[in-house]
Order: sequence, then structure tokens, then C-alpha cells
Amino acid sequence: MTRTPRVLRTLPDQARKQLAYVGTGLALAGIGAGTAATLGAGASPAAAQATQVQVSAQAKPSSNQARPASRHITATFAIKITHGHVTARRVARPDRLHTWLAIERVIAGRRASGYTALPAADRLTPVGTTGPQTWMAMTPERYENAATIVRQALDKKMGIRSAVIAVATAMQESTLQNINYGDRDSLGLFQQRPSCGWGTASQILHPAYATDAFLAALHHYQAANPAWAHEPLWQTAQGVQASGFPTAYARWEAQAASLVSAVTRHMY
Repeated sequence: MTRTPRVLRTLPDQARKQLAYVGTGLALAGIGAGTAATLGAGASPAAAQATQVQVSAQAKPSSNQARPASRHITATFAIKITHGHVTARRVARPDRLHTWLAIERVIAGRRASGYTALPAADRLTPVGTTGPQTWMAMTPERYENAATIVRQALDKKMGIRSAVIAVATAMQESTLQNINYGDRDSLGLFQQRPSCGWGTASQILHPAYATDAFLAALHHYQAANPAWAHEPLWQTAQGVQASGFPTAYARWEAQAASLVSAVTRHMY
């Protein structure tokens, strides 16, 4: 080890020495022989004596491995300190999905290793974009509102395409901001009108409620139009919104697809 993390300096000498060489335990846990391990310098003493800590390791190649084979690994270990004696046990966690194809298939309820074509409803842009595309600067507020929409669409098992349609619609209607004004009595992310039965003003100004109301209407449209996933995005959005500018939703499709992909990758 090239340095002693602050967390180690707070422990008894015997415990500090054992944690300093937790790399031996990593080797037994299957990360690799000859591993040198350190605890993060920002950890607190309480974290080291609690049930779990993050251990960052640099795995070295064995003599029969081709170089370069060194790789950086972060693992979670359950640490127990009893009378100055340290024991470490690796905490199993499922591997994250690393490819968009795998994520798509898991969301669609398919095996991640399958290669059959996914239905249009489970793809970001099954029919491509329509017309010139426009992009807006992404602020934390806009991203969080997009994330709310994506999470609710996936929780309802409506598929990736529905999430893209909903995000693009909110981008056009409110630039993904929960605004308290609009045309006549329109409000919120989707510019829904209390006078048209979307809910009360206070309900519509709650992003989760507004999203749920939009997705419910979208689901109703999809049920009445089985080929919806093969329609241009603007046509499906217009089926819900009844806007005076029906094709305006089309220009946000590329960025909406990119946003849905980013949010979903983070989720999985």
C-alpha cells in the first residue's frame, strides 16, 4: 500500500494491519491473487466498523496470464471487528447490465442473451425521426422530470417507446419544466387543463400525477390503435394531446430517445 487511509489510522494497531492486507481476503473471494487493497480515504471510522465497506482493488495478473491484465475492481465487503480482529466477507451483488441491447431485452421481459427482434414498442425509435431535430440544454430540473416520466412508464410496463413519446411530449409542451402557467388554464409538464378533466390545478402541478394522467391517456390511445408503435411519434402524442400544432412533437424525438436511454441505463 502506498498510503494509509484515514479510516485505518483510527483503528487499533492489530485491526489496522489486518484491514491493510484485506487483499488476501480478496484473493480468496475470487478477485485474484496478489491483490493490494485499500479503503477509500473519505470513509469514516464508523463505516469501517459497520456491516459493509467499499474496497477498491488493483488486480494483478498471475504469472501465467498474458499482459496487460491488471484491472481496477470495486467490491463491497461486510467487515466485522471483534477484540481487534478483523474478518471480511464479500457481499454478493448482481452484475449491472452493460449494453443497451441487454437493457432493452430485460425491460421487454426477454432473455438478455436472446437475439430475436424486439417489437416496436420496446425500441427507442422504431420508425426513425420525422423532420429536423431540435435540442435543448439539459438542467437538473429537466433531467429529474424526464426521469420521473421514464420510471413511471417502465413501472407500468408500457415499454421504452411509450417513455420516449411521453418525454418528447413534455419537451414540447413545457420544455420539461413544471410550469404554473400556459395557454388558457394549461399547467404543468404536459400543459394539462383542469377544465378538460385532467385533474385539479394542484394535482396537475405535481409531476408524478401529471405523468400518470398522461400515461393513462396514452395507454387508452394505444389500446384503440394497435399499430401505434409503428406511427410517427407526433401522431401518437397528438392522439393524447389534441394540440393545435400536432407535428411539433416530432422535433424532440432524437433528444427524448437519448434522455430515455440515459435514464434507463442509470436505473439498470
